[in-house]
Amino acid sequence: MTGAAAPEERTAPTSLAALPDRGGRAGYVLFLLFLANVLNVADRALLGIVVDPVKADLALSDTQISIVSATAFVFFNLLVGIFIAGWVDRGNRKWILILGVTLWSVATALSGMAQGFASLGLARILVGVGEATAFPVAISMIADLYDTQTRPRAISIFQSSVFVGVVLGSILAGVLAAAVGWRAMFLICGAVGLVLVAVMMPTLREPRRGRHDAVPDTPIAPAGIGTTVAALLQTPGFVALSLGAAFAAMATAVLPTWAPAFLLRSHGVALAAVGAIIGPAVGIGGISGTVVSGVLASRLVERSGHEGAALLVPLFALPLATPAFLLFILAPSLTMAMTGAAIMNFLLSSAIGPCMAAAIGIVPVRSRAMASTLIMIAIGILGGALAPFVVGTASDAMQPAFGIDSLRYGLATMAPMPLLGAVALLIAYRKMLAR
Repeated sequence: MTGAAAPEERTAPTSLAALPDRGGRAGYVLFLLFLANVLNVADRALLGIVVDPVKADLALSDTQISIVSATAFVFFNLLVGIFIAGWVDRGNRKWILILGVTLWSVATALSGMAQGFASLGLARILVGVGEATAFPVAISMIADLYDTQTRPRAISIFQSSVFVGVVLGSILAGVLAAAVGWRAMFLICGAVGLVLVAVMMPTLREPRRGRHDAVPDTPIAPAGIGTTVAALLQTPGFVALSLGAAFAAMATAVLPTWAPAFLLRSHGVALAAVGAIIGPAVGIGGISGTVVSGVLASRLVERSGHEGAALLVPLFALPLATPAFLLFILAPSLTMAMTGAAIMNFLLSSAIGPCMAAAIGIVPVRSRAMASTLIMIAIGILGGALAPFVVGTASDAMQPAFGIDSLRYGLATMAPMPLLGAVALLIAYRKMLAR
């Protein structure tokens, strides 16, 4: 590999700073990607914290809230995301990410100016379009910064930003909304993203593609999106892996939209305190689970020499997540509910890092952004769009019978999903071993 890399370094464009295989610069890029995703997730979580005030001020139903916060958001995020992924696989990833952060930060601020269902929905759609850049850029860059053995750990460290974003977004949104109102809260949080843009513009550098791969990356003629997608879908284990990650994500995907409202309605938590209560429970469990699963997956890959070994971690953890989810939604006390939430998130967070690391190890260098986007499309359709909508409509349907506790039973529809995720990942694991 060393001998093959040298000629490519001489021919790489000088405008792309070649990052070293190890050391501080790779870590710094990972840190910037981490921060970008923190804001990505935090901005998504903001609306969930202020569901009830927004619902009251704009005269919205639970179904309308689920549409603007999840269904419409995810639909446009995924629709645009597949085209962005093709751009990421061939374009300058630094500037694609900077453009995305700028767009979603401005759109977050616009959410605070919404006057009704349509204007709030438009603002959230623009947030989704901007945020479609973050994940494919990060996964593509990380694959070029870290080798096969260390990628699961690096991706899991990056993925832990999801839970950091949930914690920070939940706490700040609750405190700011209580202090200055939900409209000003959106404006302030949008401004924070523009600060990160100012930091990334002069300091973020693009890694050279394919530096850790047996076959060096070479410039190729753009392939049609349909051709690229078809090739990925034919990769053994890729479809099952994507579905496994998506089923696993459904139980956690409903939390940003409905967990704060659940605490407000079923446990009587005050708006100013809801973020401080749900944030640490979800965040600590998720962060620790993501990092631990990444370390374990890296060790399994190193010992076995096969990317598919990373899937053994979620195969063990996901079946245990269903009883923890049931404890969260059915516990009679707030303490027991938060304990269930922490355990559930520790276990469910084991999926995405190992799944993504396994996926990018079996696809071509210039298809990694597309591969990660296809997995996120599966997660987005089942988790981001379908799951919150199912919970919201089930809550509305059961409201006459259960009153404010209808949301508790709407959330129960997600309990079997981790088990389905484990089944799909077992299929993917067997297919990858047979390659």
